[in-house]
Amino acid sequence: MATYTHFAKQPDVLKHLILCEVLKNETPQVYVETNSACAIYPMTQTPEQQYGIYHFLEKADEVPSLKDSVYYQLESGEMAKGNYLGSPALAMNVLGKQAKRFVFFDLEKSALENVGTYAKQIGLSASVEIHHTDSSRGTIELLPSLPTSSFIHIDPYEIDKKGNSGVTYLDVLIQATLLGMKCLLWYGFMTGDDKASLDNYITSSLEKAGIKDYTGVELAMNSIRKDSVLCNPSILGSGILATNLSQTSTDIILDYSNQLVDIYKDAKYKDYDGSLYIQHL
Repeated sequence: MATYTHFAKQPDVLKHLILCEVLKNETPQVYVETNSACAIYPMTQTPEQQYGIYHFLEKADEVPSLKDSVYYQLESGEMAKGNYLGSPALAMNVLGKQAKRFVFFDLEKSALENVGTYAKQIGLSASVEIHHTDSSRGTIELLPSLPTSSFIHIDPYEIDKKGNSGVTYLDVLIQATLLGMKCLLWYGFMTGDDKASLDNYITSSLEKAGIKDYTGVELAMNSIRKDSVLCNPSILGSGILATNLSQTSTDIILDYSNQLVDIYKDAKYKDYDGSLYIQHL
């Protein structure tokens, strides 16, 4: 098993809930994921997971729209077996055989082996490609060969740091967006200062590239502080940035983000305030 430990925490709930619903709506035939990690993980019921997927599943039982979501349906079934589905498994389950091609990048070989094994189990090996390489470079090089209808899922945590390729993950989104592709980017932050810096980086970079039509939402714990870390549930805030999606998908992003704020209004992470607030870019 790969060394990833971030799975099933609160930022994953935001990312994966929205990813599933948007993919169901957009139905792309080519799906590319820059930082896949594993397809499936054994659950360990840490405090961070209790604040994440366990809280979501408990509260979603009381909210019909969340209980009917693709994410709830997929995860509740797998959680009953003691597992959590990561984004590669969620994407493969949502799109299935109607997608002609799945492309997964990661630097951890064991994570990609996990993805390959899961693809074989659900009968999708023939359409799955795995690339054990730097994904910023790999994705940038891949983009010109893809149809404009491709869906690019960019999931790096840090979107403002240049990799060996000399580009950032926001650069990947910008290039894919300008080529007409559908993009969903997730990123995280730990302090208010980090958040403000990223917000400025995102808006200024998109403006410079001439990209005006985009959707951006951020959810952060009310326990987040300006320049210090009061508690560490893995990530104190995260954002979703989307481009070239349909109006229905845009509405999905906004609606489900607001619903997460609602179901976390009385949440606790250990003894800390686990409630969330939302901000739009």
